[in-house]
Amino acid sequence: MSDEAEFPAPALLSSTIVDSAAEAAEAVQAAGVLDLGIRVFNRLVPDTDADDDSLVEEWVVEVYTSTPAVDPDVEEE
Repeated sequence: MSDEAEFPAPALLSSTIVDSAAEAAEAVQAAGVLDLGIRVFNRLVPDTDADDDSLVEEWVVEVYTSTPAVDPDVEEE
């Protein structure tokens, strides 16, 4: 048997795209109240409403069944 503790990954409940950081922050607060895990990141995507090659920022909010477990004895590189 291995000495390493196994931490199961939480299950993804939903993935939502929002237009602003304020909406993403609201989702983070709601997940905290419900004791759910959350992952938030932003990305640039082509602006479908523009005729040029401009980009717009969107925020992706992923909600999980729980926060991921972290082994305190393992250092990140």
